[in-house]
Parts: sequence; structure tokens; C-alpha cells
Amino acid sequence: MTDSARRYGGRAAGERVAERRARLLAAGLELMGTRGVVGVTVRGVAEESGLAARYFYESFASIEALQLAVFEQIAAEAAQRALGALATAPDDPAARTRAVLAQMAELFLEDPRKGRIALLESITSPVLGPRVLAESRRFAGMLAATASSGDPAQPDAALPVELRLRARFLIGGVAHALSAALQGDVEVERDRLVDVLVDLFLAVRP
Repeated sequence: MTDSARRYGGRAAGERVAERRARLLAAGLELMGTRGVVGVTVRGVAEESGLAARYFYESFASIEALQLAVFEQIAAEAAQRALGALATAPDDPAARTRAVLAQMAELFLEDPRKGRIALLESITSPVLGPRVLAESRRFAGMLAATASSGDPAQPDAALPVELRLRARFLIGGVAHALSAALQGDVEVERDRLVDVLVDLFLAVRP
């Protein structure tokens, strides 16, 4: 019996496909987060995942499709963690803002691969660039609603325009500050970084 048969023996075809896809995504995260987006190839992902290259196209139409899927996975985790933190945060603008920013700092700094993909690689990638803009808009809306004690899961169109513009302005600063900490350009403890970001948000709060 082959290694593949032992690993997947007794499992339904759909389960085997899902597990292979998960392994490809994990390989994509590793390579994109350590070598950069440009250096990721189908062959490299197949080798990193321990799968034959033919299985790549079982789940992804192209290497760009994999890159997007990895980014989407990180974005979904960021949103889930932020909303989860807000669900238990006190109904206070400072506490709610801290809950979101602390989760972003933890996600991107504790796993530098995710930080590199979301904050650095995505900026110059023609594939990921549009998704970065969409996620920036979404998180700016989330933080604007958070600062006003609104519902961060709802669109921010009903919020005051001043608050929405401040949030858009600040979300770019958050990304640059996290990038600086991630790359070691600014050496700072995570809690102190979050303190500074919260202070900045509250300082420009209407």
C-alpha cells in the first residue's frame, strides 16, 4: 500500500480533496510569508505540501488563485478575531478600539508570515492589491463603528463622514506602524504599540 493510500484510506473523496487543499494553502502561506509572493510557483507549493503537482490544479486554477485564497484566509481570520474580541469588550470606545487593534497586532506580529503577506507583499502584488484596498475599507468601517459604539459588522455608510474619513486615514497608519514593528524598523513591545495606536485613534475621535 502506498503512503498516499495509507494517509487517505477509508476517507471519502471530498474529504481527501479538502485535506489536500488545506495542505496547499498551508504551503502557500509558508512560501509567501517567507520567500515572498514573486518567488512562489506551482512546483514549489507542491513540493512544500508534499503533494504531486497535479493535485494543485484540483483546487486552484492558477498560482494567483492560490495567492488570493491565502490572503482571503488571513483576512477572514483577522475579521473573526476582531469581531470575537468586540463581543466581549466593554461598551466603551477606548476598550472597543483596543480590542480590535490588539487582535490585529497579535495576528500579524506573532505569525510574521501573515504579517508579511497582508502588510508588505500585498502592496506590490497586482493580484493582492485590489483585495488589500477592499479589506482596508472594511476594517476602516469596522473601526469607525467601533469608535462610535456602533455595529462593526454593518456597513459604515450611516456613520458621520468625519468619523469615516478619520478611520480611513488612521487605518493606513496602523498598517504602516505594524509593518515597521514587523520589519524591526521600530523596536517596540506589542502592548506599547497598541497603546500608541489606541491613543492616536482616540485623539482624533470627534
